[in-house]
Amino acid sequence: MPAIRKMACRRILNSHVEFTNEFIVELVDGTVGIGGSPQGETISIYEDKRIGIGPETVIRKLEAAGVLGREIDQAGFDAVLESEIPHIGRNNAFSLSLAFFNATRETRTLHELFGLPPAKLTPPRLCLNILNGGWHAYTNPVLSDFHEYILVARSTDLEAVIADHNEIQRMVREKLLGQAKTVVSGHPVNRFATADNRECIDFLLKVRDGLGLADKYDLMVDASAGDLWADGKYVLPITDGSTRTREQFYDYWMDIIRQYGLRILEDPFREQDPESWTRLTTAQEACWTIGDNFYSSSAERIEEGAARQCTHGAVIKPNQAGTVTAVRRAVEACQRTGQVPITSHRSISTEETFISTLTCLYGVGFIKIGPLATDYSSVLRLNAIIRLTE
Repeated sequence: MPAIRKMACRRILNSHVEFTNEFIVELVDGTVGIGGSPQGETISIYEDKRIGIGPETVIRKLEAAGVLGREIDQAGFDAVLESEIPHIGRNNAFSLSLAFFNATRETRTLHELFGLPPAKLTPPRLCLNILNGGWHAYTNPVLSDFHEYILVARSTDLEAVIADHNEIQRMVREKLLGQAKTVVSGHPVNRFATADNRECIDFLLKVRDGLGLADKYDLMVDASAGDLWADGKYVLPITDGSTRTREQFYDYWMDIIRQYGLRILEDPFREQDPESWTRLTTAQEACWTIGDNFYSSSAERIEEGAARQCTHGAVIKPNQAGTVTAVRRAVEACQRTGQVPITSHRSISTEETFISTLTCLYGVGFIKIGPLATDYSSVLRLNAIIRLTE
């Protein structure tokens, strides 16, 4: 087993041009690994809000835990990190876990590191971020209470899908040029005739269908509805300001599923409303309900939600889990309980492509790849998938 000689940290830039921690782990055999965690703008109730601790203090805590100089594997190192997460935060923990993983990757194959037999790896189906709403809308921004309007490829032919993606983006940008504009959180966004989230769906489906792609791409919406809960009701604060009870919001989603053939719905309710999740999941099979913030990549919550029939699947974000070992447990929990795993980028990225490795090694069928037109870190992750599956 490997042993750690020393750990260090430097500050690097993320995709928002903000400085973030990148940890360096050097093993006694001289191999070195680095890790910089992505982060989310919209985070769940289970994620770190802000950990006021410097990287030097993080390293001293781990040195005091006795990780230097002794033989330790990924699971052992991650167990130490997980015990320290309340003090050092998930993003720091994941960065260190990733740095250790990348160091050990220098001398072992990926299949060996994952304990899997060698096999041909296949690409996932891409969930293409097209329109963006909510309070942090940048690429093709639209007036919407919901964060992402996504087209999900039915094919794994990456070259064909990217060709379609580029044509979709061209048509979307062309049509948005003529739309009226308004301002949300200081950012200009496009608005339609009425302040109604359905108009965003109508717009995207007209683009898809107008390009003859209706039989190639399914519709997905990321609602992030935990952000919509206020004073005991669901509120649509960006569009019309209307409020709905739990029962009325259930009816709202059922109407959209029936009207638009919605295939995947992410976070339709808040994290602490499991009864509504179960009701929507068990009432129909046409649309998968997928837990993102609802699970926050926790194997234990995924297993509990599956047992209660809360969802059809889960979004997996490595830094939410906190370590390489924990995110592997989350994927395995999905596969073991019959939940559909969808790996996902975070909105504040680094160059790290571990998510591509995780997706391909576990044969995960779907990945949310991010707005390729404006986020080059998403291109890096896609290139990593191409190299792994060529």
